[in-house]
Amino acid sequence: MSTFPALVPSTRTFTPGDVPNVKQVSLSGMTSGFRRGNRRIAQGLSLSFQRLTQVQLDLITAHYVDRQGSFDIFYLSPEVWSGYTTPPVPLLSDFAWQYAAPPGITDSSCGRWEVEVELETIPIDTGDLVLNGGLASATPSRDYIVNGGLAAATPDREYVISSGGAA
Repeated sequence: MSTFPALVPSTRTFTPGDVPNVKQVSLSGMTSGFRRGNRRIAQGLSLSFQRLTQVQLDLITAHYVDRQGSFDIFYLSPEVWSGYTTPPVPLLSDFAWQYAAPPGITDSSCGRWEVEVELETIPIDTGDLVLNGGLASATPSRDYIVNGGLAAATPDREYVISSGGAA
């Protein structure tokens, strides 16, 4: 699992999203609401970086290319939430992030750049997520293991974060 570059943004705008729900109006005009899930969806994060060097700019663009644009998911580095005692979305949780749009890059002055990044959360099925995997067994198969420790090598895992001695 990839992690967003360890850069502190100049500004952050967080949108907390909502739980999936549907409102239905009866013929008599009464409204009923139905919740369709228990996790927030459509959480957004806009990051603005000012006066980046070429090396810092390359970190962001290389990460975007590595994640195949908005296709693949990743976690945020602690630097993104710099200043928060408790981030609104924990670094390792049942949410990952993906790009909502390509980074917007503006040439500034004297070899510096301004970059705007739009991100959105992607819920991860917690049945596929093992935190502090340690000696996680091969069954059941899990896609995501965080702090893998000595997790079994088979079946192949899609994402092992902080693999430790995982085979």
